[in-house]
Amino acid sequence: MLIVTTLFLAVSASSSALPPGEGKPIVERMCSSCHALKVVTSKRASPEQWAQVVDQMVSRGAEGTDEEIQTIVEYLSKNFGLDNPPPAAEKAEKEHPALQPVAVNQATAAELSSDLGLSADESAAIVAYREQNGKFKEWRDLTKVPGVDATKIEKNKDRLVF
Repeated sequence: MLIVTTLFLAVSASSSALPPGEGKPIVERMCSSCHALKVVTSKRASPEQWAQVVDQMVSRGAEGTDEEIQTIVEYLSKNFGLDNPPPAAEKAEKEHPALQPVAVNQATAAELSSDLGLSADESAAIVAYREQNGKFKEWRDLTKVPGVDATKIEKNKDRLVF
């Protein structure tokens, strides 16, 4: 749930921030009627991650045909994929390499530790909890892991991808 909020809540951005393409008007209609687009335009995700986000939006009331939903996923993947750095992202990445999205359901303990600034024990606890209880659905789920500092998770919540 929070990943959806994270992706779409932000200071408003005009639709001109969206690159041209078949999916642009569909994204504008389906997404911007409820949410600002600024975070979408600064977010980068894999096609699978975008599909998950779009599915979450649909489950929360976004309406569109199956074809429109597929078009949105393709549009977002093409224009906001992991290989397409956001404007000024290259400079930010050099200055702050840890500010990239973190796929918490796939990350190893070492990756969680280095990417989120968690201790080795905290990262190991997250991985063990995930293995015992299944995938995390939102950032708040991570705060329920015993031995994990919830403030560290909350500080990084905008970077977490489920």
